[in-house]
Amino acid sequence: MVMKWGIIGMGDIADKVMAPAMTRSDHHQLDAVMRRDPLLAKELGYKHGAKKIYTDLEQILNDSDIDAVYIATPVHLHKEQTIMAASYGKHVLCEKPMAMNASEAKDMVKACDENGVKLMLCYYQRFNRRHQKIRQLIMGDEIGQITATRITYCNYKPGNANEWRQRPEISGGGGLMDVGSHCVDLLRYLFGEVVSVSALVDTLAFNYAVDDTATMLLELSGPIHAVVSTHWSALIPDIQNSSELSIYGTKGTIISSPTNDKFSRGSLNILKGNQKSEFHFEESTHEQMLNDFYKSVMDSEPISITGEDGVEVSKVIDAAYLSSVEGRKINI
Repeated sequence: MVMKWGIIGMGDIADKVMAPAMTRSDHHQLDAVMRRDPLLAKELGYKHGAKKIYTDLEQILNDSDIDAVYIATPVHLHKEQTIMAASYGKHVLCEKPMAMNASEAKDMVKACDENGVKLMLCYYQRFNRRHQKIRQLIMGDEIGQITATRITYCNYKPGNANEWRQRPEISGGGGLMDVGSHCVDLLRYLFGEVVSVSALVDTLAFNYAVDDTATMLLELSGPIHAVVSTHWSALIPDIQNSSELSIYGTKGTIISSPTNDKFSRGSLNILKGNQKSEFHFEESTHEQMLNDFYKSVMDSEPISITGEDGVEVSKVIDAAYLSSVEGRKINI
C-alpha cells in the first residue's frame, strides 16, 4: 500500500530533501503541496510530480486522499498546523524544532493522541548511518565507560532581513533552537536523558535578535558530561570540518564528522592508543525516516522519534535559554 502525502510549507528543505525522498520511494507518493504563494506552489508542485496544488491549509487537510502531512513551515506555525491536521485525521511528520517551547509541543502531542493519529519529528540524525554505528559501539562497550562527549556545529549566517530563522517571534530562537535541538536529540538517542543544563547564549557577531553563539553544558544520565556548541558566526568553508561529534571513554575515543550531514557522508574514527579504525558508509537519505513512519502508520510499529521525544528536546532548549538569562544550572 502506498502512503499519500501532502506537504505543508513547500520551502527549501521540502524542495531539496523531503520531496525527492518521497518520489524515490515505492511506498510513498507526493499527492499534494501547499504554499501560500500560488506561483511557487505550482512551480514546486509540478517539479516533484504532485497532482494537487493548494494555497490554503484547510484545502489540503480536507483532501480525503491524503494519509499524512509533512509540516515544513516556520516554527511558530507548527502547533496550530499539527493540531488542525490531527483534527482532520491526518498523520503528522513535523520538522524540527518541534515548537516554540515545550508547552506548545505538549499540546501537539495531546491533539494527536486524542485524534488517534501518529506524530513523528524530523530529527533525522538518528537515521545517519554513522550515528547508528556509534550507538552500536556504545552498547557494545567498544570504548569502555563513557565520561564525556562534545558536539560542535558551525555555520555562517550573517544578518538577512528575509531570513525567518533570525526573527525570534517566528523561529523561537537562533542557532541553539535551530541546530541545538538536533544535538540534544542526538545525545538522547546515544546516551539517554538530559538531567541538567547550564548555558551561555549570546549574539556576538551579528546585529539580529536571535543567538549566533551558544554553548550548553549538559549532565546526561550515566553520568556523562556533554558540551554542545552552536555557531552561526563561524566562517568554515569546508563542510567536513563544520561539525564534529567526539565521545571519550576509558578504552578509547570516537570522532565523527561532519555531524550535520543529511546523507551519512563523512568519517567515523575509533582511536585506541596508537590504533585507529576508520569507517565509511553508503550514502543514505530521508527515505529511511519516511519508511520508519510508514511502518508505524501502516503496520502499527513503534515510531523511532515520538512526539514525546520532541517535548523532551524542547524542555532542554527552554532550560538552556533560561539558564543563560538567570545565570544558573537548570534541572530538567
